[in-house]
Amino acid sequence: MPEKSTMTLDMWLQAILEETRVEYNLHSLLLADRTGLAISHAGKIAHAGISAIAPELIRVGEHAARLGEYDSITCVTLILENSHLMIIKDIEVGNNTFVLVMDTSFVPKGILKLIRNLQSRLERAMSMEHESSEQL
Repeated sequence: MPEKSTMTLDMWLQAILEETRVEYNLHSLLLADRTGLAISHAGKIAHAGISAIAPELIRVGEHAARLGEYDSITCVTLILENSHLMIIKDIEVGNNTFVLVMDTSFVPKGILKLIRNLQSRLERAMSMEHESSEQL
């Protein structure tokens, strides 16, 4: 990845998502804020409107888990045509909640590790951007 000083936060987030997408053989990867506004993505997003409904899908999944007497959900998975899976997960980065949407043909091996690593890398990028903006 190019040196951080030559990259904007948008470019850095997109590079992180692209590296993760390639490493885990995902069709696409989308990061949205908790209201559904797309922040960054990697790969071809066939269902770009998913970011708008992803937070609501997570709320429905959490409600369904409670109805089913589970304490919480790991993620929400939608089965789409052509053997695509849409995996939707809310993540904490810093003190903010984001929604991560993965379009894939299969659940990646080590998905929890994928999410933790991605969360850590995104947090690092966002905190470095925050620090550099405070110095200005």
